[in-house]
Amino acid sequence: MSNKRPNKEAMARVPETLRRVKNIIGVFSAKGGVGKSEISLNLALSLADKGYAVGLLDADIYGPSQPVLLEASSEEIDVKDNKLLVPLNKKGIKFISMGLIARDQKPVIWRGPMVSGAVMQLMSQTDWQELDYLIIDTPPGTGDVQLTLLQRLPLNGAIVVTTPQDVSTSDTRKGIEMIKRLELPILGLIENMSFFKPSDSKKKYFIFGKGGGRNLATEYGLELLSEIPLLEKKEFVILYELNDYKLIFDSIAKKVIKNMEIVKKSVSQIIPQKKV
Repeated sequence: MSNKRPNKEAMARVPETLRRVKNIIGVFSAKGGVGKSEISLNLALSLADKGYAVGLLDADIYGPSQPVLLEASSEEIDVKDNKLLVPLNKKGIKFISMGLIARDQKPVIWRGPMVSGAVMQLMSQTDWQELDYLIIDTPPGTGDVQLTLLQRLPLNGAIVVTTPQDVSTSDTRKGIEMIKRLELPILGLIENMSFFKPSDSKKKYFIFGKGGGRNLATEYGLELLSEIPLLEKKEFVILYELNDYKLIFDSIAKKVIKNMEIVKKSVSQIIPQKKV
């Protein structure tokens, strides 16, 4: 399998449903359990709050959590002209997930090619219409699934997520190496669960260690987009609806917008906006 990103001719073969999507950003983490899904969702909500047209694709086939986070698990998906899925509109963003299609409680036991094929089909057969940003919540890992998705998805940029502890930054380092090898621009790194701050105290508790994400960002010359704390919150409350987190994700979104514009000026690997 080639380790290069698709060439311009291959990139020109973008599905019709994605021709009007201006920016496609993958949120990656080689380590599971780092909060990648919540970061994907709340970044999408922040971009939408700024007036952008935003879509969210939950590409984690094995453990799709976005339907739960958006309280959409029981909602039905419409099909347009018997061929295109109509994404749900949740909190101002267009949203699709395999979790909305595979509704039984059995675990998904698929081999790599089936998973990557399902993600590509879900992405290309969704009627996204015109979007400023499409955020893709990708499955964790650095195996064939992630490599195939990186090669086949028409991504413009990536955001990398880690937590501070060594076991997380070690795996994340492998993910960064994979992304760089495929020449996909990295817009920045987010350290999640940086510390815990009780609601009744100003003291910070560095439960998972300190500075892992900052050191990793420095090592690879990446911008550290944020060090996101753990705060006390009620179950099933969307982070962006809490003022402290809203400020955090608005800051992240602002940096992502700026870095995406820089990438678009310096890299010719842009999704075609016209039919070819």
